[in-house]
Amino acid sequence: MDRKKIAYKNISFSFLLKILNMGIVYLTIPFLLKFLGDTSYGIWVTIFSVINIIFFIDGGIINGLKTKLTQAISSNDIKQARIYISSSYLIISGISFVFLLLGVIGIKFTNLSNLLNTFSVPENDLKGVFLICLFFIVFNFILSIYKSLFYSIQKVAFVELAMFIYQVIVFGSVYYVYENFSSSIVTIAYIYGLANLVVGVFFTILFFSKRLQLLPSIRLMKLSNLNGMFKLSIEFFLIQLSMIVIYTSDNILISNVLGPEYVARFDVVFKLFQVIITISVLLMEPFWPLFSDAYEKREIKWIRNIFNKYNKLFILFIAGVFIFSTLINPILSLWVGEIYKVDLTFLVIMSFFVIIRVYPVLYMYFLNGIGNMKRQVILYVLGAILNIPISIFLVNHFNLGIKGIVLGTIISIFLMTILLPIKSYAILKSND
Repeated sequence: MDRKKIAYKNISFSFLLKILNMGIVYLTIPFLLKFLGDTSYGIWVTIFSVINIIFFIDGGIINGLKTKLTQAISSNDIKQARIYISSSYLIISGISFVFLLLGVIGIKFTNLSNLLNTFSVPENDLKGVFLICLFFIVFNFILSIYKSLFYSIQKVAFVELAMFIYQVIVFGSVYYVYENFSSSIVTIAYIYGLANLVVGVFFTILFFSKRLQLLPSIRLMKLSNLNGMFKLSIEFFLIQLSMIVIYTSDNILISNVLGPEYVARFDVVFKLFQVIITISVLLMEPFWPLFSDAYEKREIKWIRNIFNKYNKLFILFIAGVFIFSTLINPILSLWVGEIYKVDLTFLVIMSFFVIIRVYPVLYMYFLNGIGNMKRQVILYVLGAILNIPISIFLVNHFNLGIKGIVLGTIISIFLMTILLPIKSYAILKSND
């Protein structure tokens, strides 16, 4: 396997698609803001964040599948690969049904107006949007297994292609309703749900149509067949559960503590900084299956070489983040208007957040790829325990507003930037 060629091909194609993808996202947001207004947009972003939690709580099966399926295919063990795929569909479907049931009950008995700190949208309308989103997310959750399937065969770029097509459908639909319909969160919920459903079905069929030997079988759909993935999946589950608290709670905290209009302000600024996070993760993501393959074959020198190059490049990355932060306000003025401009302190805090968020990612992918998860689990769980109370403390006692919530996230994930690289190099040293 020529890993350099595979990595270059995946990164270059994915990079092009991601740039186009982000461009469409940023074209869509102004129309969403105009169609919904600040408060309704904030409500929509918060609802979308809450419902998408399901994608994180998958029992770790999808990420466990990504690692174990890559190893099975690298070993040319087609039967084991089919067992992993078939059994994963079974358990993900079961989890989805449970979440659909719990979600319906939770929506029925939760006062959503109080949760989101808004009374501009009737309670019944909020419940209706939550139910629509829940329905689509549950079915799209099952279909999202196609992402792990493409990862396992070193076709990472196909995942970006799927996202690109999804965003094109969303943009075209949002623009159409903006021109022809009155403001409605329900309409936006249908657009996002249906677009995801169409893409998931198409790419699932695309994968199996060219790899009939990997088709799932009812005969192989047994929970006992997941024994090899179970421990790894539990660890991924704990990490993902912690990630919900650390990364997806910000919108809920902002809405509940400050109001949904502040979610809109935070979201448009975060979307710009997210460009850097997204591109960085994109460049590193193809290395997950490559690390799995290299470690399986004990090609430690290749892994060490990747780490060393990464550390040198990250110095340039840090400089790039701070340079980019100076462009945020001019971009905001052109993109969504002067009202969304932010102060220098917030830009500096967001820059540190991006740096701390990005640096450990390559080492996480290495540890994920070899199934060494213990330290990550401990750090993520610790971060999840600290995040919300620290964020609320900084907001209430220091009157820091949105800045306090971002600082709380920074504090909760800081240890990962130090301890995960140390763990990764220790593993390489023990295999020299």
